[in-house]
Amino acid sequence: MIAGEQPRDESARTDQHPREGRRPGHRGRALTVVVDDRGIEAALRVFKRLVLKEGLLKDIKRHEHFEKPGDRKRRKTREAIRRRRRQAARTRARFGDRE
Repeated sequence: MIAGEQPRDESARTDQHPREGRRPGHRGRALTVVVDDRGIEAALRVFKRLVLKEGLLKDIKRHEHFEKPGDRKRRKTREAIRRRRRQAARTRARFGDRE
Protein backbone atom coordinates (compact mmCIF):
# COMPACT_ATOMS: atom_id res chain seq x y z
CA MET A 1 0.00 0.00 0.00
CA ILE A 2 1.25 3.48 -0.85
CA ALA A 3 1.46 6.09 1.90
CA GLY A 4 -1.68 8.20 2.00
CA GLU A 5 -3.72 5.68 0.05
CA GLN A 6 -7.01 4.38 1.39
CA PRO A 7 -7.04 0.67 2.30
CA ARG A 8 -8.86 -1.36 -0.31
CA ASP A 9 -11.87 -3.16 1.08
CA GLU A 10 -13.05 -5.42 -1.73
CA SER A 11 -16.32 -6.30 0.01
CA ALA A 12 -17.39 -2.64 0.21
CA ARG A 13 -17.06 -1.96 -3.52
CA THR A 14 -20.36 -1.14 -5.17
CA ASP A 15 -19.10 -0.92 -8.76
CA GLN A 16 -18.28 -4.63 -8.76
CA HIS A 17 -20.23 -7.10 -10.86
CA PRO A 18 -22.22 -9.51 -8.63
CA ARG A 19 -20.34 -12.59 -9.90
CA GLU A 20 -16.89 -11.06 -9.56
CA GLY A 21 -14.93 -11.69 -6.43
CA ARG A 22 -16.35 -15.10 -5.63
CA ARG A 23 -12.91 -16.68 -5.95
CA PRO A 24 -10.58 -14.05 -4.54
CA GLY A 25 -7.26 -13.72 -6.28
CA HIS A 26 -8.08 -15.68 -9.42
CA ARG A 27 -9.30 -13.12 -11.91
CA GLY A 28 -7.37 -10.00 -12.77
CA ARG A 29 -4.27 -10.79 -10.73
CA ALA A 30 -1.14 -11.01 -12.86
CA LEU A 31 1.48 -13.66 -12.20
CA THR A 32 4.80 -11.98 -11.59
CA VAL A 33 8.16 -13.69 -11.82
CA VAL A 34 11.36 -11.75 -11.21
CA VAL A 35 14.46 -12.74 -13.16
CA ASP A 36 17.37 -12.64 -10.72
CA ASP A 37 20.94 -13.92 -10.79
CA ARG A 38 19.77 -17.50 -11.42
CA GLY A 39 18.84 -16.55 -14.98
CA ILE A 40 15.93 -16.71 -17.36
CA GLU A 41 15.70 -20.52 -17.33
CA ALA A 42 15.02 -20.62 -13.59
CA ALA A 43 12.46 -17.82 -13.91
CA LEU A 44 10.75 -19.70 -16.72
CA ARG A 45 10.57 -22.86 -14.57
CA VAL A 46 9.04 -20.83 -11.73
CA PHE A 47 6.55 -19.25 -14.14
CA LYS A 48 5.50 -22.63 -15.55
CA ARG A 49 5.03 -23.97 -12.02
CA LEU A 50 2.85 -20.96 -11.09
CA VAL A 51 0.72 -21.33 -14.24
CA LEU A 52 0.22 -25.02 -13.49
CA LYS A 53 -0.62 -24.35 -9.84
CA GLU A 54 -3.15 -21.65 -10.72
CA GLY A 55 -4.80 -23.92 -13.29
CA LEU A 56 -4.69 -21.26 -15.99
CA LEU A 57 -4.18 -23.64 -18.93
CA LYS A 58 -7.08 -25.82 -17.82
CA ASP A 59 -9.25 -22.71 -17.48
CA ILE A 60 -8.28 -21.41 -20.92
CA LYS A 61 -8.98 -24.77 -22.56
CA ARG A 62 -12.33 -25.02 -20.79
CA HIS A 63 -13.34 -21.58 -22.09
CA GLU A 64 -12.48 -22.40 -25.72
CA HIS A 65 -16.03 -23.62 -26.33
CA PHE A 66 -19.39 -22.87 -24.76
CA GLU A 67 -20.30 -25.15 -21.91
CA LYS A 68 -23.99 -25.84 -21.44
CA PRO A 69 -25.30 -25.19 -17.91
CA GLY A 70 -26.11 -28.88 -17.34
CA ASP A 71 -22.63 -29.92 -18.45
CA ARG A 72 -21.12 -27.28 -16.17
CA LYS A 73 -23.13 -28.60 -13.22
CA ARG A 74 -22.03 -32.19 -13.93
CA ARG A 75 -18.38 -31.11 -14.27
CA LYS A 76 -18.48 -29.18 -11.01
CA THR A 77 -20.09 -32.14 -9.24
CA ARG A 78 -17.37 -34.47 -10.57
CA GLU A 79 -14.67 -32.03 -9.47
CA ALA A 80 -16.20 -31.75 -5.99
CA ILE A 81 -16.34 -35.55 -5.62
CA ARG A 82 -12.72 -35.84 -6.75
CA ARG A 83 -11.69 -33.08 -4.31
CA ARG A 84 -13.47 -34.82 -1.40
CA ARG A 85 -11.87 -38.17 -2.27
CA ARG A 86 -8.41 -36.62 -2.36
CA GLN A 87 -9.03 -34.85 0.96
CA ALA A 88 -10.27 -38.10 2.55
CA ALA A 89 -7.23 -39.98 1.22
CA ARG A 90 -4.90 -37.33 2.63
CA THR A 91 -6.66 -37.50 5.99
CA ARG A 92 -6.42 -41.30 6.05
CA ALA A 93 -2.75 -41.17 5.11
CA ARG A 94 -2.01 -38.56 7.76
CA PHE A 95 -3.92 -40.12 10.67
CA GLY A 96 -4.12 -43.72 9.59
CA ASP A 97 -7.26 -45.72 8.95
CA ARG A 98 -9.09 -45.79 12.31
CA GLU A 99 -11.87 -48.19 11.44
